[in-house]
Amino acid sequence: MVGIPKSNRCDFCRRRKTKCDEDWPTCGACKKAGKECSGPSKRVKFVNNGKHRRAGDQLGDLAQEFLDTSLTDETSSNTNSTGSLLNIKNKTMANGATFSKLRIYNRNPQIPSKLPGTRADLLGGRVINCLKSGEGTGYSISMFLSTLIYVPPLLERNEALFDATNLLLSTWQKLCQGISPHELFDLRAYNRALRSLQKVLNDPEEQVSHSTLAATIYLQTTEYLFDYARGINQISHSNGIHSILIQKGVPKPGDNFGCQLLLDSFGFIYRLLLTGRIENFYIQPEWNHALTSFFAQFKTRTPIVVEMSKLLTQATVVADVTHRMAELWKSPSYVLDAQEFQELSATIDELSSNFRDLEETTINPLLERKIIYEVEDLESPCGTSYKFPNGITALHFANVYTFNIVVNRLRQELNKLQGIEDPMLEVECFEWSTRIWRTCRYGQSLRPLCAVSLNSSLCVSYAAAGPAEKEYLLTALRESDAYKKQSESRWTDEVIRSKLWVLMGR
Repeated sequence: MVGIPKSNRCDFCRRRKTKCDEDWPTCGACKKAGKECSGPSKRVKFVNNGKHRRAGDQLGDLAQEFLDTSLTDETSSNTNSTGSLLNIKNKTMANGATFSKLRIYNRNPQIPSKLPGTRADLLGGRVINCLKSGEGTGYSISMFLSTLIYVPPLLERNEALFDATNLLLSTWQKLCQGISPHELFDLRAYNRALRSLQKVLNDPEEQVSHSTLAATIYLQTTEYLFDYARGINQISHSNGIHSILIQKGVPKPGDNFGCQLLLDSFGFIYRLLLTGRIENFYIQPEWNHALTSFFAQFKTRTPIVVEMSKLLTQATVVADVTHRMAELWKSPSYVLDAQEFQELSATIDELSSNFRDLEETTINPLLERKIIYEVEDLESPCGTSYKFPNGITALHFANVYTFNIVVNRLRQELNKLQGIEDPMLEVECFEWSTRIWRTCRYGQSLRPLCAVSLNSSLCVSYAAAGPAEKEYLLTALRESDAYKKQSESRWTDEVIRSKLWVLMGR
């Protein structure tokens, strides 16, 4: 392919479509008309296999190849970010004329009409965005679910996990957008997730997989967090979670996902443990060893996590003692076995010592170093409130004192059966309760979602409260649930007392 001049006529002659005598520097026609002659034309045409292409036509593949191979160091780009001006190597003809070809290549960004990737890829991206955007705010889901970070690669293979995660994130996004509480929970999406879960539960290969267990936990979490009309006490996913856990068996060494699923499910399984509906498998040596080994990996990096994990193992023992206390109350006329009394008393004493040690190792150092500190709060019945570095620390703080109170209440119940009175137990319960009351202000800063994580602690401290403190706690509980439908009538004096009876095995 060669490039040749289209014509040597000057621009004036070309426009008039007349022959040019080419008497340069000024041709005869331009002299006669008194025009400034442009000289020989620099327009070219390309000839490929005997076929002519005009300069304005689209170049063929061979022409494009010529352009690409003819680029020299003279190639330059203009300052416009939307395109580049490319210069072909100049050519000199026998008659002295030179020509060149300039072409503008557009580089405008192309916005696809549809985002690339499968629906599982897109949902995985939403999971990551949810975790990042909610971190450190009152919208953080990671306070309730530590396993979401493992989910994106699994969404393609398990339909139940996809639908449960999609329901959770869709509801969460509606909450972030300020949608009405009555429109947060999508029953159609929920029913679709239930059907998908039933389908995988009937699949022998998937029914006890990590993905199926995660899907069940996420459905339970979604209902607990967003749909009070159904409520945690009216759904049966906890039994399904327990069934899958038992069929799966103890997590293997190094199975971090399996261990964290066990932790995510703990809050939902705990109520079943308290009422004795299931066997307390957490206190069995193999299960206890699996959790202890999981937390041991944090010993060098974050030793405080190892200390905090002891709260979980001790909480499982509290559930066992509570269930045994319930059996004692069922005994006619309190005709009880003296050995059972002795064993229960020793277990409660050990629990009390362990929880007090936990306060010494995890709470007091934070108070001494002013990581947790008090500020003036005129609305609080105590006159001050605690400030915390993050929600996880606040939750651990409240839980330590919650279980201290529960253990003391269990001791009081056991003493009552034996006809023993110990006023110091009530004094300690009041002191620990005041510490929980001083978390209310910080808890309200975790609204709308994370404030509910402190509700159980507020309920446990309610028994030690006077009229002013009770009103303060009721207000805090109702405000923490304000984003849920029908939340106004949920928290009453009777409801809170009924929860306390359950904790005492009554």
